[in-house]
Amino acid sequence: MKTIQLSRITRLALIAVSVMAFNAVFANAVFANDFHPDFPLLDQQGDKVIDSGAPLSTIKTCGACHDTNFIQAHSDHADAGVAQIGSADTLHTWDAGPGYYGAWNPLDYDLALKAGDKPADVNAWLQRYGSRHVGGGPVADKVEMDCLLCHGNITDSELRSEALAEGNFTWANSAPLLEIEALEHMDGQWLWNPASFNADGSLLDGLLDINKPSDENCAQCHGQVSNDLEQPLVLEDNPLNAGMTLRTGQIISPQKINVSGLNIKDKNDISRAFDVHSDRVLGCVNCHYSLNNPVYFQRNDKNQPEHLVFDPRRLTNADYLKRPMHQFAKGSSSHGLAASASENSLRRCESCHEAENAHAWLPYKSGHFDALACESCHIPKLYGPTLKSIDWSMLDPDGEPLKQYRNTSGEPYASSSMLSAFEPILLPRPNVGGKHKLAPFNLVTSWYWIAGEPAAPVSREQLTAALFQETSAGNTYRDSLLLKLDSNADNQLLGDELRLDTEEKVNLIKAALEASGLHNVSLQSEISAFAINHNVVNGRWATKDCQSCHHKDSKIDAIFPLSDYQPGGLIPILHDTGVEFSGTLESTESGQLEFHADASKAGFYVIGRHGLAIVDLLGMLMFFGISFGVTVHAIARYVSNRRRGPTEHQYERTYIYDAYERLWHWLQAGSIIILIITGLIIHKPHIFGIFSFPYMVGVHNVVGFILLINAALALFYNLASGEIRQYLPEPKGFIGRTMAQAMYYSKGIFEGKPHPIEKTHENKMNPLQQVTYLAILNILLPAQIITGVLIWGAQRWPVLAQMFGGLPVLAPIHTLVAWAFATFIVMHVYLTTTGHTPTGGIQAMVEGWDEVEKHPGNDK
Repeated sequence: MKTIQLSRITRLALIAVSVMAFNAVFANAVFANDFHPDFPLLDQQGDKVIDSGAPLSTIKTCGACHDTNFIQAHSDHADAGVAQIGSADTLHTWDAGPGYYGAWNPLDYDLALKAGDKPADVNAWLQRYGSRHVGGGPVADKVEMDCLLCHGNITDSELRSEALAEGNFTWANSAPLLEIEALEHMDGQWLWNPASFNADGSLLDGLLDINKPSDENCAQCHGQVSNDLEQPLVLEDNPLNAGMTLRTGQIISPQKINVSGLNIKDKNDISRAFDVHSDRVLGCVNCHYSLNNPVYFQRNDKNQPEHLVFDPRRLTNADYLKRPMHQFAKGSSSHGLAASASENSLRRCESCHEAENAHAWLPYKSGHFDALACESCHIPKLYGPTLKSIDWSMLDPDGEPLKQYRNTSGEPYASSSMLSAFEPILLPRPNVGGKHKLAPFNLVTSWYWIAGEPAAPVSREQLTAALFQETSAGNTYRDSLLLKLDSNADNQLLGDELRLDTEEKVNLIKAALEASGLHNVSLQSEISAFAINHNVVNGRWATKDCQSCHHKDSKIDAIFPLSDYQPGGLIPILHDTGVEFSGTLESTESGQLEFHADASKAGFYVIGRHGLAIVDLLGMLMFFGISFGVTVHAIARYVSNRRRGPTEHQYERTYIYDAYERLWHWLQAGSIIILIITGLIIHKPHIFGIFSFPYMVGVHNVVGFILLINAALALFYNLASGEIRQYLPEPKGFIGRTMAQAMYYSKGIFEGKPHPIEKTHENKMNPLQQVTYLAILNILLPAQIITGVLIWGAQRWPVLAQMFGGLPVLAPIHTLVAWAFATFIVMHVYLTTTGHTPTGGIQAMVEGWDEVEKHPGNDK
């Protein structure tokens, strides 16, 4: 027994020792390199750089395990739009293609590859823009695709950028290794540091880590990013490398805004993260993944046979690591890579979120989801510096364009500048799936010179040469410009002096450009729309106030400032870049340029914001016209009665209204009054802002169905009981009775004459009442019920609603009929005062008994 027990203890001890030894070995292996094995750095000949002294070749180095030729050939970033050169889908006539390499854009400004030109000056392009290109593609023979740019832990590409700007393309991809002292650059010589290398040509542990692309890797070109929760976030020194932030105000960071290092107005009250997805530890590559990544594989419905619901043919992890496509999931954007193969491949919000389950508070959920992109409510404000306009018509003393920002009056990258919240404008765009939805954008207005035949933008070098002259103090403005523009005679041009806000100033610069040798010079302007998809907030911070859209001052139709001035009074061109500019450009009296959004022009109808002014005008004329008429009539009755004195008529108490008639009447009257009041609040929320818009919508819908049910029951009752005859005029003598009743209201009532038609239980209505109720019950009430039900059911039966014109048709009809009902109520209530006493008619509808006027000679 003891032997057996000892044996078990021995075995347990051996197992424990083995596990600890295994864990120790495994832990050391992971500690040494937890993502990627060590590898020697190779040159273009495949030799170790430490032996050859030649520049690093990432294609050869990474190609030892990965198919780098395949990767480079299937990289949107390397291609940079070259595959689209010659495409007709360009914004400008001088563009060679729609992509980054072939297209010109006014923010980067110059070095366009002109359509029809000879091969471009690749060296000049690399020196100007190479810092934002991974290499390969059109410049592969100059600079290889730099794998370390995205997969290395060195996320400061400044050294690479400097080498490219100097034209040192050969060592550009190696230059970042200066930071880890694996490379030295002395007296123009590039030397590898043997102390940083292992014997096999690999770098010492800890010097260079290889990882999947981090947010900081992407930030080198795309925008302001920081995952550091300890160090307060501050703005990058070079805004050109943070293009996304500059164009849209987006900052990707899990850091709370109130603890950041930015000077933001009232930031102490903003306790949310810049971006909720970043806060939830999602990185760029979680959404912008490789299209052949097995983890994110999506079925291609175009190529999928209809009889298959699942296709098991897909890459293994090993296959993927060998040949990972560098075509990343993306949406659609202007001034991008023009990667048509991966256009709109990005998963939308609904791919991860079940919106129906998270918006219990939201009425008409489907209707909102069909009209609004998720970002419209979940990106309410942004806090990064956001460009408003860029003016290349004139340069400042540093040779830079004149810039205006949306959320700061000064230079946003100065430590003293105060940023405020920027609210994007909502414009229609085609969403994935083909639906047009309202989504947030920033609009950047630009002005620039074009010249030549065919026309093309004047380059920065040409513009600088035309405006400046070399002096002992450096470049200064030409004397001819100072003479005309220096309004305060301080021998320099600053502030408003640089704005070409008159035709005379425009002609002055135009003459300077022509004097420099350019011809056919003219000023051009355009508006660029940049989509905003990041800086998403959770439900607590999202827009939930219905009146932010359902209001006269709706953000749907916001006034969006474009520029504080207009060089030459020029109206910008609105390029169709996947966004619909539903609105108009307006110039203010002070010279500012604004975009007045109007979603109705794109087919959107927002209750409480949109509507036909003619409908309200007609409705008010009808309502106040009748109100004025009955007021005059009532005053005339009062005056005539006072003059004439009391008139004696014979009355008899008679049972007129049955119990159900009275119940139906008051239920119907109450429903209509509540519907009119709630409908008015919904229609004009800016006037009745004290009421809860969603609550009023709910009440309106409930009471509407009560009205519908009550009307249906009344129809059944009147048909079953035969009371329907009350509403049908007797044809014989109808015209005579109608004329008599009309003469009574217009004349006889003032003379104290009796009613021309005696009221009985079987004959409760006079001919005018019968005609009126026939119109109400057969025209107005059905029209109101049908349009109301279709408006309520627009999200449930959109096709049916569209058959009748959709909300743009249904809502105005519904509103006009509501005005008609309000007008009828005024007339109806007034006519109840024409009985034996002013309140007799209402009292009779409560009790059922009425004091009925008896005509002489009538036996009843």
